[in-house]
Amino acid sequence: MNSLAAEVNALPKGEREQLLSSLTEQEAETLLYDWSFWARPNQLPPVGEWRTWMVLAGRGFGKTRTGAEWVREQAEKKPGIRIALVAPTAKDGRDTIVEGESGIMAISPPHFTPVYESSKKRLTWPNGSQAFLYESEKPDRLRGPQHHIAWCDEVAAWKYPEETWDMLQFGLRLGEDTRTVVTTTPKPIRLVRDLIDDPDTIVTRGSTYDNAQNLAETFLRQMEQKYEGTRLGRQELFAEVLDDVPGALWSRKMLDDLRVKTAPDLVRIVVAIDPAVTSGEESDETGIVVAGKGVDGDGY
Repeated sequence: MNSLAAEVNALPKGEREQLLSSLTEQEAETLLYDWSFWARPNQLPPVGEWRTWMVLAGRGFGKTRTGAEWVREQAEKKPGIRIALVAPTAKDGRDTIVEGESGIMAISPPHFTPVYESSKKRLTWPNGSQAFLYESEKPDRLRGPQHHIAWCDEVAAWKYPEETWDMLQFGLRLGEDTRTVVTTTPKPIRLVRDLIDDPDTIVTRGSTYDNAQNLAETFLRQMEQKYEGTRLGRQELFAEVLDDVPGALWSRKMLDDLRVKTAPDLVRIVVAIDPAVTSGEESDETGIVVAGKGVDGDGY
């Protein structure tokens, strides 16, 4: 899946130079900021009606550029719209979504570059469109504000994924065509699985190697040597959603296949806790399970 730019670059040198030299200065500048020319097909939004577009891809795929370009296009085409930009942390929002190498400020053309007010966490474009930054650490900040569209980055790394997503959805109530773009490298969290299974979600998958021509050869070589074929590589490079842990007694499929809507009368109930012995960012989480023995002799 090559971009139009890659196809032009693959032309014989003479033919390529002739084509590029035929462009006027204005045409060249327009082409420089034409995302449909530079993007690979799997970086362009789906055609038709959709509510959520999920770009589930490996590291280095170009997810940030994809999200930033979609936001810029929407801001320009629909003057005055309000956009929610949701990142894992406030720092991620500033350093990646807004000021990153592939962020909104970097990909904006001179005539349509927004004003970024970091203290207000707000971007304002010349035509009145505005974007507001939110972080998953504070989902209640999304309680109240209204938006037309949203870009959610790295949802698998959100601190409070379900709460943040729910608060965002309640506020997506402006206009007649509310849409959300989700860009993330997957982890087997509930929100990621729910979005994949949602009939209103269109999922685009991609790997790190889709963008190999724009990545350093040393990086690709290291990734291939160290991580290809490993579980971590399958997740971070090829964007596979790995539900099961090797050696686990219970697989997710097993649990799903054996679910019941209601349990029978229980003759015994046990609440078990596996406590974390330390408290810090690297600590294990505390595990809690409620188990019951039914009158039928089965466990629930």
